[in-house]
Amino acid sequence: MITHDPQRVVELLRDHLAAHDKQLLFLFGAGTSSAVNTAPSPAAGEKPTHTPLVPALNPMTAECKVAVKALSGRHGVAWNSLEAECTALDLAPHIENMLGRIRLKIDAAGVGDEVLGLSNDELETFEGAIRKMIVRLSSPEEASIPSRLPHDDFAMWVRNARRKHPIEIFTTNYDVLIERSLEQARVPIFDGFVGSHAPYFSPDTIENDLTMPGYEWSRLWKLHGSINWDLRQGAVVRTTGASAGEMILPSHRKYDESRKQPYLALIDRLARSMAREGALLITCGYSWSDEHINAVILAALDSHPSNHAIALAYSDLADLPHLCSLAAKRENVIVVGLKEGILKRDRAEWALPNQIDDATASFLDIAFDSDALPDDGSGPVSGHMRLGDFNWFCKFVVAMDSPVLAT
Repeated sequence: MITHDPQRVVELLRDHLAAHDKQLLFLFGAGTSSAVNTAPSPAAGEKPTHTPLVPALNPMTAECKVAVKALSGRHGVAWNSLEAECTALDLAPHIENMLGRIRLKIDAAGVGDEVLGLSNDELETFEGAIRKMIVRLSSPEEASIPSRLPHDDFAMWVRNARRKHPIEIFTTNYDVLIERSLEQARVPIFDGFVGSHAPYFSPDTIENDLTMPGYEWSRLWKLHGSINWDLRQGAVVRTTGASAGEMILPSHRKYDESRKQPYLALIDRLARSMAREGALLITCGYSWSDEHINAVILAALDSHPSNHAIALAYSDLADLPHLCSLAAKRENVIVVGLKEGILKRDRAEWALPNQIDDATASFLDIAFDSDALPDDGSGPVSGHMRLGDFNWFCKFVVAMDSPVLAT
């Protein structure tokens, strides 16, 4: 049976992260925020539970469904119809796809028209209920945030990294957990906003590296907007608190240029960054379900075969058929799943060829949880990868400063 050696993949990832001249990009999805556990410590003899600080996409969609159905029976019927429409179009019926579909209907509806059984005003109320719920769920009270986040370890690694090129962090998350940790670690970050009183988004500054701060500054790009973006006097501004959610994912809206610009400029930034020779993209907590983002990534990978994407997946690959299909067609897409991986288009289970020594185990155990040795004490040794869990990924990167991992 063909297997993949987890040690080889872990060492490859370590070497890429440690290379000072690598064009390094990260794409963090909802799984990085939902990785933060707020459940109380289990009692003796009980298994630990997980209560995410910020819900993942599907649980967040379920909360939005409750909020919309609470508006009226007509809104509930409209939600069901919109879910069925997404499914018929082969779109996952989650809030991001549903927001796109509802905005298209709002734009197309004329005076007196009814769509999904709702008037134009009721459609606006439908959309507003989703956005308000997203803001509420993505804005945890400071007292509810654990004293230590995995983001803090990642921020510490970014601060200590010495690189020739700035680290670029792309995220689809609406919350500000990554910003919070980067600021606490005193990492200088540029996000496309300029100013001090009410920083405004300036698309011109991100079109050229010469107009941005130098390599000492890392870069943060929020592809789906943020809970602290607002529209004021024709400009998109970054606020100090949560907004009404108007600037959350309006990529399908027939907005004026000021509203469309953040998303157009940021997706273009992703395209340019991915097209740099030798670029490496590492994704974590991202399910590869956003076709707009995927198209940009894959176009760059297809045009630049020396560039790579490493997808760290939390779940079994059986739950990610779309990602598996993409990787099966491209040698420069590596998938690191729980029990299996895809390397150079070949999908196989993880197994160490032989038993490893204690020195190797000290760093490999962070990334790969091996099963018990075979009865005869020889390999192969099966197990599962931990790197798709943002908690373990952050432990892995921060451990790179240790003498053992650096060898």
